Amino acid sequence: MSDAGAPRLADCHLHFEGALPYAVVRRLAGRAGHPFADPAAFRARRDSVTDMAGFLRVFASVCGLFRSPDDYAVAAETLAEDLAENGIAYAEIYVSPGIWTRFGLDAAACLAAIESVLRERRRPVCRILLDAVRQWGPESAHAVLDLYEKNPLPAIRGFGMGGEETALPAISFAGVYARARALDLKTSVHAGEWGDAGSVREALDSLRPDRVDHGIAAAGDRALLVRLAEERTVLWVAPSGNVRTRAVPGWDAHPLRDLLAAGVPVALSADDPLLFDTSTREEYERARQRLGISEEQVARMIETAWEGAFLTAEERRLLRG
Repeated sequence: MSDAGAPRLADCHLHFEGALPYAVVRRLAGRAGHPFADPAAFRARRDSVTDMAGFLRVFASVCGLFRSPDDYAVAAETLAEDLAENGIAYAEIYVSPGIWTRFGLDAAACLAAIESVLRERRRPVCRILLDAVRQWGPESAHAVLDLYEKNPLPAIRGFGMGGEETALPAISFAGVYARARALDLKTSVHAGEWGDAGSVREALDSLRPDRVDHGIAAAGDRALLVRLAEERTVLWVAPSGNVRTRAVPGWDAHPLRDLLAAGVPVALSADDPLLFDTSTREEYERARQRLGISEEQVARMIETAWEGAFLTAEERRLLRG
């Protein structure tokens, strides 16, 4: 797809370490003497992923290359530049303080380093989503909100939860999400990626998120599709990631067409473009080429992305130009 005259894109489902340009990984890996410093070795490891566990292991390996808040500041600048080059006008980027803590870093300092860079960006405008890791439980999730409550940095827009979707039931985090809303944070949740339609329904009922990341399992439940369409709950779907991690068996089995046909509001995201060898613009192109999505449907998803962003109406108007 040519960038000439291309629409301004919003992507609100990006994970910081998984969205980095490879140049950042190569520099950090070279310093650490890590195999990822070799592009061929990195590609081989990335391309070996065939399931959720494999993906999470590679993601953790990238996270483990960081040694200081300064590393995160430099990476944030490079990430923002890369997003601009790939046609992104607005991005919401998940950061995971619990991961930093587990690698022995000062989570507050890392968050401040990233925020200080992203807050100043104008092309693209970048905002932060705080991410809790599901398998580490509600206490760890509350620790993420503790961090925000102590220092509510202005570029932070929302709170969400990723990780191993089936590790703990959504209701275990109901108090966490109620607290996030009380702190005036918008909310999202990963559901219906590796879990079934029941995982999406439980997340909606227990957590009351403003939107859902993935949600593709809802395609198998007609009543849930009707609910998502009627409630205008935006699903941020990442087709390449779904195929790579075997959330679906292959491109032919991806339910994007069914979600759109049911009237569910869907936006496409790159999710972890470093690890899925994609970009936000490429996801729309693959939807066209691999899934037969029409130009009208692509345009509708691009519009939905802006509708589903955690922006005020005035911010949305200014950013869209």
